[in-house]
Amino acid sequence: MAATVVGCSLSACSTTGGAQTDTAPAATVSASQDTRSAEDAQDTQDDSDSDTIVVALDKTATWNNGVKAHLSGFGRGTSGEYASPSGEAYLSFSVTLQNGSESAIDLSMVSLSCPDGAEEIFDTDTGFGGTPDAHLLPGKSQTWKAACAFPETARNAQIEITPADTSGSSWYRTAIFTGQVQ
Repeated sequence: MAATVVGCSLSACSTTGGAQTDTAPAATVSASQDTRSAEDAQDTQDDSDSDTIVVALDKTATWNNGVKAHLSGFGRGTSGEYASPSGEAYLSFSVTLQNGSESAIDLSMVSLSCPDGAEEIFDTDTGFGGTPDAHLLPGKSQTWKAACAFPETARNAQIEITPADTSGSSWYRTAIFTGQVQ
């Protein structure tokens, strides 16, 4: 699996159901040409007949068991002096995972893959600490901030999210969020 599994301390992550604002200006997001028009008309896309779930950047991926993932709050910036990696242009966003399943989800096992295999930015000064090191109970949601190295001139973004099913020791299908940002 090409995606990187990451974790963070709870102090760098938002609380259940909370949303954090990004310090960078919001980026304009539009649906990708890669998604079919029928999918674009829907707010969600489930994983019924595929190995992956492909949705527009501003839509919601829904797995068959009721787990949902949504990206929002897109922005651009440059990572700080103490960030890893430092001095990199980035695309920031919030990830919201909603647990509609009957089992807890170990958020530290959620895999996030950045566009074109770029590095995820870790910068506690701006709240980019990776996925929370916590379990998400059924019926709850969690939002955290993330950022990926993303050149200032880049427009096409593809961000992949794959939760782990720790009750069955397997991975969910990968949700591929795709679209264009300004």
